[in-house]
Amino acid sequence: MSALLAEWHAARNSLVADEHAERARRFGLQLLAPDSEGLPPVINNLAGRTIWAWQPASPAPAATSSRSPVAASIARSVAATGDDCGDVRVGVAGSRLHLGHLSLARDVAWLQEKGYSVTFISRQNRTTVSAPVVELLAERVKQFNGRAPDRVIDLDAAEVRAFEDDVLSGLVLRRMRQFYGWSDDTRLSLLRDAVTMMSFFLYEQSLGGSVALVDAGQVTHTALMRTVAGRLRTPTPYVAYRRLIPNLRRRGGRASIHDSASTILLTDRPDAVRDKFMGAVTGGRACAEEQRRYGGNPTDCPTFEVIELMSAPERATDTARRCRAGEVLCGQCKIEHLDDVVARVRGDGRQVALARVGTSPAVPKAVAGVAPSLHRPPSREPVDLEAEIARYVGVVPKQVVVGHGTTEILDWIMREQASAGAAVLATTPTFELYGQLAARNELRYDEVAWDGGPLRHDLAALRAALKNDHAAVVVDIPHTISGISISLSDLLAVVAPQLPSGAKLIIDNVYGEFMAHPLSLAPRLLEERDELVVCRSLSKAHCLLGARVGYAVTSAGYADRLRRHRLPYAVSALAATAARASLGDDRSLRRTIGLNRRAYATLTAELDRLHIGYARSDANFLLIDLGDRRDQVLALLRARGLRFRDGARWQLPTMIQVHLIDEATVAPLVRALRDLR
Repeated sequence: MSALLAEWHAARNSLVADEHAERARRFGLQLLAPDSEGLPPVINNLAGRTIWAWQPASPAPAATSSRSPVAASIARSVAATGDDCGDVRVGVAGSRLHLGHLSLARDVAWLQEKGYSVTFISRQNRTTVSAPVVELLAERVKQFNGRAPDRVIDLDAAEVRAFEDDVLSGLVLRRMRQFYGWSDDTRLSLLRDAVTMMSFFLYEQSLGGSVALVDAGQVTHTALMRTVAGRLRTPTPYVAYRRLIPNLRRRGGRASIHDSASTILLTDRPDAVRDKFMGAVTGGRACAEEQRRYGGNPTDCPTFEVIELMSAPERATDTARRCRAGEVLCGQCKIEHLDDVVARVRGDGRQVALARVGTSPAVPKAVAGVAPSLHRPPSREPVDLEAEIARYVGVVPKQVVVGHGTTEILDWIMREQASAGAAVLATTPTFELYGQLAARNELRYDEVAWDGGPLRHDLAALRAALKNDHAAVVVDIPHTISGISISLSDLLAVVAPQLPSGAKLIIDNVYGEFMAHPLSLAPRLLEERDELVVCRSLSKAHCLLGARVGYAVTSAGYADRLRRHRLPYAVSALAATAARASLGDDRSLRRTIGLNRRAYATLTAELDRLHIGYARSDANFLLIDLGDRRDQVLALLRARGLRFRDGARWQLPTMIQVHLIDEATVAPLVRALRDLR
């Protein structure tokens, strides 16, 4: 273990000691630090990790005739073993493993490495839930290069039951009320819990010194243990108190199986592990600027507690150093360790396959259902599909017109607006297709440079460039190069009033579902702003690129004019069926958008670490400014066969554009960036 991690463990233990200071004083707990002196040999090796306090063992009193036959028999069996190396006893209970069990498994492996034998104590009756948990915990010990326990004591075994009877005879109600605060309303089932704990402490101890591994919540049991041991004339073990995994959801307190959000269950699905880890509280500063200036605090960080548990010591050390130095922000740190955490929770060390976006699962089933009827023609007009899109957008069906992809819709608009000497105005750089469609319909294509600072449309420049012969203005929201959005209200306020009579304000909104604040379109707005035509697609967020379904939302009158350009039977039965199925699957759409934003967070966290700039994209791609590292990064990407768009095509020589899509898409790029020096 590095000096930095040793220091971190000592600081964490000190915080726990402060939290339990009153309890420690009352019950005589002795703090355990790496520099503690005069420790018994069996305790000496426990310092420096998660054990923060201990209590000494007591020898057995001299044998007397009052000693029970069962206790005497057990004493003889212990003496016969000749075991003088000491053992650690670990109580195992519960029905589900969680992070606390994983931490315990690591400690067990660590203790085995130091030469301790390990005993698991649990109820092994197959009608209880603890038996499989014992086996699962033993497997997790192997995950940390440990081995199976040297012994497993079954609390349901006949000889242990007999010992519990002895324990019961040594308990006095007055002392139990004194230690536990029991009253007349206390459930008698708690008496069984106390007897079980006494058996855990006292049954078959090692002559070399048994150590009972517990947490601070067991301190009342340890106090009562001495009373029971005195009555049974049997020794008590050393007691070592472990630090527990903190609550991941809030500051203060421990994780609890009764609050599944407070910890990660080892049976959680990968997506649940991701969500819990990414949502865990941290030791970060109030804002990114303070974090970079003053650094974070891994000592008071539940997230780092998980990272330290899950990571190789070298990586955990580096993470703590970077945190304290302000070199890493909390979100970025989580992204860097997410894969390791998910893999460790799985327990097999393999990376989990990253989730992929894709077409709604409702689509293949719907398309298969219509396949037998393909010998019949589709609907002459896609009325049903336009009605479904209207419901999806929040307008009325007569304001929707469907075409063979957004490209065809844009072509119809250009054709409808074309006249002798007319022109189209757009921002540069932008989607090259706008100029191609204008030329196809014999329209002059005029360009206005964008605002290169924020990498978005310059509305004032567009307004100033408008002339009487401009039949249309094309504005992409989000921008198809930077992914940055502008507000519809700003566009209508600045550009729309300057449009010549009859000109159309075309908004290319094919990435609209990915926007943090999607365009709000209402039937009344479309009728009042007759110049407005919004083009959208099912190719992007709905993942139906192959179906080629695009649509325009506009005033009812202009929608009717555009329909005149559509050929009969233009939308195939397969495309219409796939589109309706996808539009009805809101859950799949939300999943696609969520995975895209997760990919954004993953990639931008790595870019932040490298101090590489990027646009705050509202789409499913990212424009990255590599600056003077352009050649180095491009060589790395090309060597690995990774796809990107070179910004030189838009006169942005230091930039590249990459797809976000999902985590699986950006993972190779993130791995490549981590190799940068």
